Amino acid sequence: MRRSLNRTMFLTLIGLAAAAVFAPASRAAEAELPITLSHGSFLGVQQAVDIAVKNHPMLLEGAANLKASEARTEQARSLYYPQVYANANTVAGAGVSNPRFLVGGGLLRENQTTFTGGVIANQRLYDFGYTSNLVESNKLAERAQGQDVSARRALVLLYVQRAYLTSLKRRRLVQIAEETVRERGQIAAQIETLYRQQLKSKLDFDLAHVELVNAQSLLVRSRNDLKSSFADLNRTMGIAGTDDYVLENISVDVRPQKTLENLINESLSHPEVKRAKEQTASADARLTATKRQYMPTVSAIASGGSFDPFDPRQNQQTGGWWMAGAMVSMPLFTGFLIENQVVEATANRQAASAATSNIEQALTQQVTNAYLDTLTFAQQIKLAEEQVKTAEEALQLSKQRYKLGLGTVVEVTQSEVAVTAAQTRLADTQYDYKIAEVTLAYTSQGDDTGRILLLSRSTPTGSSTTTVSRVEGPREAAN
Repeated sequence: MRRSLNRTMFLTLIGLAAAAVFAPASRAAEAELPITLSHGSFLGVQQAVDIAVKNHPMLLEGAANLKASEARTEQARSLYYPQVYANANTVAGAGVSNPRFLVGGGLLRENQTTFTGGVIANQRLYDFGYTSNLVESNKLAERAQGQDVSARRALVLLYVQRAYLTSLKRRRLVQIAEETVRERGQIAAQIETLYRQQLKSKLDFDLAHVELVNAQSLLVRSRNDLKSSFADLNRTMGIAGTDDYVLENISVDVRPQKTLENLINESLSHPEVKRAKEQTASADARLTATKRQYMPTVSAIASGGSFDPFDPRQNQQTGGWWMAGAMVSMPLFTGFLIENQVVEATANRQAASAATSNIEQALTQQVTNAYLDTLTFAQQIKLAEEQVKTAEEALQLSKQRYKLGLGTVVEVTQSEVAVTAAQTRLADTQYDYKIAEVTLAYTSQGDDTGRILLLSRSTPTGSSTTTVSRVEGPREAAN
């Protein structure tokens, strides 16, 4: 009975130990599962940004590069610490242990078997700043890699928000196409009824049918474009998602911008600029370290161990031994190795400095272009809103004239085409403005890009702009 109880307790302990071992592994496996979104699920801007930050390969690559850079810094710092090695060897025959495994040549030696083991430690004492500059160079490179992670994050946020806005724009175009099909379908049905009653001509019926087919073709293309934009959105989030989401409502109102001069000044603190400057400083420190290789290196060396022969016929002293000393080494001729390393480091320093200037100039150009785009699209939005209003009034007038027999079906179809074109132009301009606004935020603010949309996610009450109201997600989810 006692044996059975002990066996049960033993098996229980084994089970608990196995559970403790495999539970963290199972949780880690669950954490590594890819994120999936169901078909037709709600996807907000903040959710899309969060998914991209966690899953985008560009950010994962940047984080891995940062870890590698941190490891390189620690590798350079290892020169500050002693280098300790253990060695052990055994020799049989006419060989000697020091130098290892070298036969005595023409010298006659008795065959013997020996064992030598010991530890040797080497500590660098002074190298005229080579190690300190090398460590500093790697630390600056590590900081540059940290700025690279920030720059990658800002770029991913830009990609996500541009793809999100493009999806909203194309969904709005789908809505316009659906409204056009519905409107032209009603007109075609009315004209068909009048045609069968011989109140309208066959030409009116054919023209109305042709315009209906054109609207249906536009709807098919718009829906496929929307699915394509969802695929682009999935790519920017770094996941294999679906081809249909319920998107959050984004305000497309025009907002005042800072002056161009202030925006350009802000761009000088962009992560890309900071990364380039850190890389330049790192190249400068590495150049200094490379030049210090011409200077001597002072080291301390210590060793200790044991020597034992296995042949009792040999009358040799055995047991422990130790040694301590100092060494000064200075390169006299290295086959022009150091000289060419200096040339390489100098060229890298010049390249890094030129890259910094190039990035600053490119950001200035991008800020200017994005700023002018926001001004252009803001003015075009006003004109497009007036065109939509005028086209809708013309459409209502042409319908009344057609009903009274004062106009033709050509006027009605042309007015329909004008309304569709005006609405499409307005939607394109509104979302192009938001994309330019996001681009301006990226080029001028860098890592703060995600705030540009998150601060204005809901359309203000009473706003005249209601073009995206139908793409609003569930009310409780949007809030």
